[in-house]
Amino acid sequence: MANKVIFFARLLVGFATVLILVCFHSIETRDVLRKLDVISSEVKALHEDLNVRPGMQNYSTTLKAHSPADFNGVDARDLDSEQYITTYHSSEWEKMWLSSIHLWQKHGVCEALNNQTAYLNRFMQDTCSAHTDTPWCLIDDGVQQLWYHTVDGRVQAGKVWGQSAWPRPPEIRTVSRIRPTSPARSNVWSWFERKNVRTGEVSFEYIEPLVGHLRHPLALCGAYGKEFLVDRSYVLPGVPGTRKAYLFDAGASSWNQGSGGPSLSYFAETWKRYGFDWVHIEAWEGSTAKEDFEKTVPLGWRAKTRYHNQFISTQPSIQPFVPSVIEATAKKEDYVVFKLDIDSKKVETAIVDYMMTWEHLALIDEFLWEQHVDNYLMAPYWTSSQDMSKNIADSYHYFLRLRRRGVRAHSWV
Repeated sequence: MANKVIFFARLLVGFATVLILVCFHSIETRDVLRKLDVISSEVKALHEDLNVRPGMQNYSTTLKAHSPADFNGVDARDLDSEQYITTYHSSEWEKMWLSSIHLWQKHGVCEALNNQTAYLNRFMQDTCSAHTDTPWCLIDDGVQQLWYHTVDGRVQAGKVWGQSAWPRPPEIRTVSRIRPTSPARSNVWSWFERKNVRTGEVSFEYIEPLVGHLRHPLALCGAYGKEFLVDRSYVLPGVPGTRKAYLFDAGASSWNQGSGGPSLSYFAETWKRYGFDWVHIEAWEGSTAKEDFEKTVPLGWRAKTRYHNQFISTQPSIQPFVPSVIEATAKKEDYVVFKLDIDSKKVETAIVDYMMTWEHLALIDEFLWEQHVDNYLMAPYWTSSQDMSKNIADSYHYFLRLRRRGVRAHSWV
């Protein structure tokens, strides 16, 4: 009882302090929002204080036997000749999963999500690509479309990849234009904080939280789980601004086809919503002839696209090794996106392990990877490509480490 009294006393003092400071104009609006966000976090009691100390940490290359303590702390990395420091912050929702994934990964992923409906509903509403004159919204990831009811959670197929369009819900009369995802809920979405150490100016960029089994949260969970199996609406790209954008895609056999849906047409069209105008695209696939691949590339993209009918390497001494290609092609001031999905557990893991200690990791701004681990939900789809020596918690550890080094690391489909 005493602890509860102390808690509510602290809560009241916190709100009163913010109101007093606002009245006397002694803090800026941004600082008010930050203080209110911290107070709100305490009310929910779902995570620790978000005021963390930037600083590099050393990590073991062994990624097994995780406990909640393995996921504590925040990394930062220097950018632009020590002018900027980038710090990664896990959201409340992500912290919940970081602390319990070792318990839920065997058979409890969907059951855990059933108890997190408030977070899930906010996440789904934030990923709406277009709104209507009804509670229905359109979720469009550039490959498939789904209609989502923001009140009762119903889902209706709009256009599923590889199939023709389905009729929209009959009560819809008007639909807004498709827009990029722009979340504003720091208890749901994780974020990067970028500080200019010379001026003190701070900017923020959201990224999807690491939750569930690292696909769309609803993938294979609930009544509409199969509809979200290869849905990519959860992936939140950054904003390249005026920087030249480079895409390196390891595992692209066609411009507009793929076992889990196309990647190149997705990056070309969907990421355009976020300001991406690719100046160079480089792709690798060992089983597709160059002439067959080039037939699929739209005329307007052929001059920018370079394809290699090669299997990628696991080390810099043997080419093509994608990190080496990136180092030779892009500059630090460019915006680099690297997608890795060749369905070879040994090759993929070797490349990512190399990246963990790579001195030029700062060249990569965004990284997308589908890691096939011991995942009971995906086992029927991944079959022999699963790496049974690693589990979902290991995947969390990989993506978290990359994010803590400043890379916008996304789990792929």
